Amino acid sequence: MADSIARQFARWSANLKYEDLPPEVVDKVRSLIMVHMVSAVFGAQMKTGLDTIHMVKQEEGKPDGATIIFDGSKATRIGATYANSEIIHLPGLWDQFRMITHPGVSLIPAGIVNAELEKASGKQLITALVAGYELSTRMAEDLVPSTAARGFRPAPIYHTMGAAVIAAKLMNLNEEGMMSAIAIAANCTSGLFESGRSGGGETGVHDPNAARQGVFSAMVAREGHIKASEQVIEGPAGFLNAFIGSHTGKLSYTFEGPLQADLSKITEGLGKRFQLMDLMYRMYDNAGYNHAPINMMVEMREKYGINPDDVEEVIVTMNYIETLYPSPAFPNAPANPPRVGATHWYVAHALVNGGFPQVGGPTFGPTGDDLRADKKVEEFTLNKVTITAAHDYPMFSPKAVIRMKDGRNFTGDYPYERLCWDYDGLVERLRASGPKYPLGGQAGLDSFIDLCRTVDQMDSIEPLLKATTKA
Repeated sequence: MADSIARQFARWSANLKYEDLPPEVVDKVRSLIMVHMVSAVFGAQMKTGLDTIHMVKQEEGKPDGATIIFDGSKATRIGATYANSEIIHLPGLWDQFRMITHPGVSLIPAGIVNAELEKASGKQLITALVAGYELSTRMAEDLVPSTAARGFRPAPIYHTMGAAVIAAKLMNLNEEGMMSAIAIAANCTSGLFESGRSGGGETGVHDPNAARQGVFSAMVAREGHIKASEQVIEGPAGFLNAFIGSHTGKLSYTFEGPLQADLSKITEGLGKRFQLMDLMYRMYDNAGYNHAPINMMVEMREKYGINPDDVEEVIVTMNYIETLYPSPAFPNAPANPPRVGATHWYVAHALVNGGFPQVGGPTFGPTGDDLRADKKVEEFTLNKVTITAAHDYPMFSPKAVIRMKDGRNFTGDYPYERLCWDYDGLVERLRASGPKYPLGGQAGLDSFIDLCRTVDQMDSIEPLLKATTKA
């Protein structure tokens, strides 16, 4: 009988070495560290970020604890993890994987905090992050739509175990310790969609709690008292049964392909094929499925010299699940009408104003409270943009036809792969956030970008923390 899914991950993770990692994987992880720590610096300025930092310092302050990014104060292991995850989450500069998951919001703070406290090197941090990212992304790849259909928000569901693996790896737990961390984390995961569906704000704690619970799971596992359930993931009453409704891989929804997941694929090629290479990056503070349509419109406007006043109609084709967020089982807007805040609106804004505001970067059209009150964009949204839902169609890979009043038609597409940048590709886009970067503006951001290129040469992560702490 084959080893269980958790056992395969535990054995691989516990034995993974930096030397096992291809250069392109190391490059990707350096970029993940960079973008999430930059997001934390921005997030520490926001009211919710300031409130969270204050709460953690009051309730979890610990002079010899872990560093809260930007603020520089120290807190307990799980307190600092929670605070750092929250401030990363707020601005929206994240990674993204398989709609409704953004692993780094939970995984990067788990890595940074535990690397600091365990006095790990940059190589050890990178190695631990690879292990946690592989579990999170491989588990989520085929299962996200079915998890969402059960009312669970996939991000915290899949990233709690990933955060546990990262913390356990940095604590140098062996295979059995890693098994315990994974099993405990599988029992600690949670996060519901009802808050977002009905206008609540509980989603704001989902990712920080996933990070916190993952680290907590590793802490408990390190004590050595809890024996893991061998089939905690695929057992009849395990993780998969709870969060997709089937322990055999039967799916209720899928972006494309059959309604049956091959569970053996989850661990197939561990250490040879790295799923984390398929992570994309978000530069705008909105849902990930809007980013490709925004970029596509900007590109088509520039390529064809399109004057928005001369446009008759814009037709964008997307995967049907993206048009029924968060799930076809209970979409926020069942008929998906054109409206402010829908994908129609982001398409219109990008075409009318030549872009969409990047976090900390250049603005396009009205800003602040006037952003959603742009009447020209609203009229374009309501009268000229059509979103077509396509079944069995690639995720995050829209196509478009722009029909002009003079009878000309222009076509474009934006495959998902174009959002999966390497380090230099991310830098090319992230530098636009420099003018408003709170630690020295453009020069400060450029300095941090250069520093992150050397993470794997660091004996400790102290330089990263020092560079992202206010004077």
